[in-house]
Amino acid sequence: MNQELIKRLWMHTDKIDEEIEFKHKDKYYEERIKNPMPHIPPLLPAELFLSDASSPIFMSFHHEEGNMNRHAHDFFELIYVCKGCPIGVINDQEIELKEGNLCIMNPNAAHFFKQYSETTDLILNIVLPKDLFQKSIFRILFNDPVLNAFFIRYRLENEDQPSFLYLQHLDKDIDHFIEVLVKEYLDKMQYSQVIIESLLTLIFSFILRNYKEKSSHGNNTMTEIIDYIYLNYQTVTMNHVAEHFNYHPKYLSTLIHRQTGQTFRSLIVNIKLQNALNYLLYTDYSIDQIVDLIGYKDKSSFYSLFKKEYRLSPAEYRKQYSLLQSKL
Repeated sequence: MNQELIKRLWMHTDKIDEEIEFKHKDKYYEERIKNPMPHIPPLLPAELFLSDASSPIFMSFHHEEGNMNRHAHDFFELIYVCKGCPIGVINDQEIELKEGNLCIMNPNAAHFFKQYSETTDLILNIVLPKDLFQKSIFRILFNDPVLNAFFIRYRLENEDQPSFLYLQHLDKDIDHFIEVLVKEYLDKMQYSQVIIESLLTLIFSFILRNYKEKSSHGNNTMTEIIDYIYLNYQTVTMNHVAEHFNYHPKYLSTLIHRQTGQTFRSLIVNIKLQNALNYLLYTDYSIDQIVDLIGYKDKSSFYSLFKKEYRLSPAEYRKQYSLLQSKL
């Protein structure tokens, strides 16, 4: 990133930090005082950063002091290391970051920087509201089972299982696209919002085409089992999972319920329904195609489950969403 752009974003960061502190300091101070469970990190809302109606995102550089404290938020966050080797801690997992590395954090992922100095490190922070994140990746979401599982996990598990992707192997041109993103964010010229949203889709596309490994939510076997279920939800059965991981089906069923709070069957149903929603809202696939894609052989049973969950048929749900979007 060129020095002039870095200077401009630092000036913007300092200005926004002062505005946020002035407007919200008392509010969040009171909330911390009232918090009966200080071990739970403060949850920062998107509204704290996304007050500028002319931009769909928020961008800044990380200050050394503000990011030493463990915190979480209700939006998706991208952390891109422009230079240096900071050490971050996300969900109690320590990560040694390097220049060019990127983390995509789900809402509610608790994090802070264990080691970070403004003199040697430079970290770009990109705040993405939930709707924009989903809109930015929907074109490529269905072609990448790892990212799809990551996003569906957030939708289903939310605060109980916050997660993140740690991406080390990025395309060599990612830095250029991020630089253009910063420029559009700061310049606020005509069509900047459209360009920003298009750049986000482009960045996600390059990321997914080139990274070699997904983030880890932990190294235990149970996490691997749950990941396996999410990645193979269309056809996986309890016996299949048990055989793959060398467990007795009944014992594995108990472990899955303990881990997720759901039976194996209800977990599969919920994963399929969440994927069905994505197909309904962000593709023009027919209902029959969607039923087939998510692994249902019986269309009527899918209709019954969907209507029971959402009080609308799949077609009615899609139409209602389309009408809502047309009014925005």
